[in-house]
Amino acid sequence: MISYQQLLPIGSLMMISTCSFMLGIFFADWPYDYYTLWDSSHGEEFFTKALDHYKTLATQPTVIISSLAGIMSIGFIGSFIKIFKPSEDTKYFEYGSLIALVSAVCIYLTNVRTGQMSALFGEWGEVSQNVGLSVIAASQVMIVVLLLGVVVLQCGLFYAEYSDYKAKTDFYMKELGEQFISAEEAKQRGSKSKPSETKTKSKPKSKPKSKANARAKTTGASSKETSTKSRKA
Repeated sequence: MISYQQLLPIGSLMMISTCSFMLGIFFADWPYDYYTLWDSSHGEEFFTKALDHYKTLATQPTVIISSLAGIMSIGFIGSFIKIFKPSEDTKYFEYGSLIALVSAVCIYLTNVRTGQMSALFGEWGEVSQNVGLSVIAASQVMIVVLLLGVVVLQCGLFYAEYSDYKAKTDFYMKELGEQFISAEEAKQRGSKSKPSETKTKSKPKSKPKSKANARAKTTGASSKETSTKSRKA
């Protein structure tokens, strides 16, 4: 059974992979957004190219939009996993990542997707066509910044958790090694003290032998005296 702590790296991986995929999609629009937002000195040519590009995106099949929604939902699932039981040290980072994801989706739906449909039907409301294309480009830049923020936060949290785990592991292994060394030293001291104890215990046992020898000598002397007396008699 997988524990909650084992799910946390999976949640981080889901968020990072989702944001990285979406960043790649928005990067594909950068050749058009650059000339409508950052460098508009080339005239209407690049605005026309950007308009045709967003018309194509507005008419893309539903399966592509559904695929993007499914990929984005993976990132939200990973975020929900991480905010289910957040720690006191990381909860604000997790909440910030979720807010960034929600903000990116809201900007996409309200500005980018609406701008694509405006490019398709030619209805820009109170702004001109070129301003509307610039708004789409600016909105995508905001989304890129938010997604990059999520990636940076999650990578930083992952590295911090890994460093903390490694530091704790090294500390416990060092402590365990010290305990093992102290246990080995105590065992060696005990093995050295055992022979001295056996020597001290063996000394009293030699006394009965000396008494027995003394008795044997006295009995031997008395037997000699009796034998000499019997000869004299």
